[in-house]
Amino acid sequence: MTVNETSCHTVSLADFAEAVAAYGDVVTDPATLTERGHDFWGVGATADLLLRPHDRNQIAAIMKTASRYGTPVVPRGGASNCSGGMMPGAGRVLLDLSGLDQILEVDVAARRARVEPGVVNVDLQERVAPHGLCFSPDPVSSHLCTVGGNVVENAGGPHALKYGVTYNHILSVDVVLPDGSTATLSTDDDGPDLLGLIIGSEGTLGIVTEVTVALRPVAEVTHSLMGAFRTARDAADTIAAIIASGVVPAAVEWLDHAGIAGLQKLYDTGYPLDAAAVVLIDVDGTAEQVDRDQTAVEGLLRDRATQVRVAQEDADRTALWHGRLHLPVAVAQSGMGFFIGDVTVPRDRIPEMQDAIAATAVRHRDGLTFIAVTGHAGDGDLHPTSFFDPDNPRAAAALAAANDEIIDAALRLGGTITGEHGVGTEKIPFMTKRFTPTEIAVQRSVKNALDPVGLLNPGVMLPDRSAAEPDSGRFGAAVGDAVAGRLAEDPGLPLTTGQSTDISVNLGNLSMIVGADATVEQVNRYLAENRVSCAAVPADGGERTIGAVVATATGTERTHVRHGLLGVDVAVVDGHAPARFGAETMKDVAGYDVKRLFIGGRGAFGALTTLIFKITVDG
Repeated sequence: MTVNETSCHTVSLADFAEAVAAYGDVVTDPATLTERGHDFWGVGATADLLLRPHDRNQIAAIMKTASRYGTPVVPRGGASNCSGGMMPGAGRVLLDLSGLDQILEVDVAARRARVEPGVVNVDLQERVAPHGLCFSPDPVSSHLCTVGGNVVENAGGPHALKYGVTYNHILSVDVVLPDGSTATLSTDDDGPDLLGLIIGSEGTLGIVTEVTVALRPVAEVTHSLMGAFRTARDAADTIAAIIASGVVPAAVEWLDHAGIAGLQKLYDTGYPLDAAAVVLIDVDGTAEQVDRDQTAVEGLLRDRATQVRVAQEDADRTALWHGRLHLPVAVAQSGMGFFIGDVTVPRDRIPEMQDAIAATAVRHRDGLTFIAVTGHAGDGDLHPTSFFDPDNPRAAAALAAANDEIIDAALRLGGTITGEHGVGTEKIPFMTKRFTPTEIAVQRSVKNALDPVGLLNPGVMLPDRSAAEPDSGRFGAAVGDAVAGRLAEDPGLPLTTGQSTDISVNLGNLSMIVGADATVEQVNRYLAENRVSCAAVPADGGERTIGAVVATATGTERTHVRHGLLGVDVAVVDGHAPARFGAETMKDVAGYDVKRLFIGGRGAFGALTTLIFKITVDG
């Protein structure tokens, strides 16, 4: 940067600060800028100024001013992000939303709450608990993370297996777009699922100013079980057997041998040190349901595990879960160097993923102390945490190589590069491994449609443009039209293509892949023959194709499709190039959730070829 550029830049920020002073507190104190610019893990950068809005209604004016001055804005919530998703930096303004922490309304009868984005997850939980309700997303960082952060990261947590991720519990959001315009996006909207596009967008498409969340009743009874296993394959096969039995546990968590042994040096996990893997399971519901499910789960554990523990009282359950839930705090306070990974594979591929991570740890033992594997086994979401001695000169190279190998293994096994932590800045290099140039181009067109100048959270998620990326102007224009409410239905656009009617079910993963031209009748017949169900498939529909159901979904059908759709294969409207968005993985927050646009999109974004859905086993 030249001296003249620096001078202009300084004047520009000074002018911006003066222009927004009426809308919030402007902070330039270096210590505050440094502290607020770094996350819980110490990752981040220092902005030139920080802005705390006086109230949520001022954010539109702030963004209009930022748009006028061309000032990049980095939103900040609880800063518990694990992927370097908040990088304020020089020339950028840090918009601190943590003070917007009011719970605006709790509607007990309707089981919903309206909150500001800075409400801390656990504060909402404590507010609604006396009513026998909870907000289902429960990341381990719930004492730090905000509801707004949960939205833009599509947070999960241990209990997402049964109850879903954040996406499944958001009813509407008020959002300020980069140009300062505002929108309310709701599950009740028809047309493309724009709410789903904002969820998981990592603060790059808009600033969430208010959230209406769905609340669910706290289960009447919850019991916990632990199984210790001789091999990772035994553990994974037992998980598959539990799910295939028709029991849907509230949580299924995983810890491997290296993790237990390594973490035992930091704190007493309470888990068997000779186990190859330990699995923690919650079953919940009414007393009758828990008795039934616990009997089934405990029976399978006792047939297969080397050790089984059952915790029914709250104190015993807390003790059983302590080793898993205490991990983030212990890691942060360990004094060791560490990196928390996040990959997801179809759950039936967990043993192969575990083997790949173990082999990586052996290959890089000259630079890494150990790799602990924990995670949400019911979702196939694993967190390999690499520990190293910061003074070891081999550590940096070993860490980089190990991370590369773990990502490559996940992709090779049909997985994805991040299940719940997000891309941030840390996983940008892997986006071109996860996605084809067409798929990256489509995501870039989403960003350009909503933020053409690149003001919001710059440098996050998308890699630099490649010459291999094709034009995706029509796709981007359709996104812009949808956001503006002017996306017109074109009867000439095909809803499906490829004429595929193939259907296959993966019972180990509880997923179904179906050709978009299969009829509803064909799909229902296949489901009945295989004794599985898929809520996204209407009970009747005759010769209507399943692709048409998704592309034209409204009302109740749209609701079921939203919650059941895992992935789509499509022919993108620009040039009809093939692309896949989503996968068989139960959790996937790599890039923008483009598959949501095809729900009710009526062909505007391309024609559907293949669909991937969640299924359940019939009881």
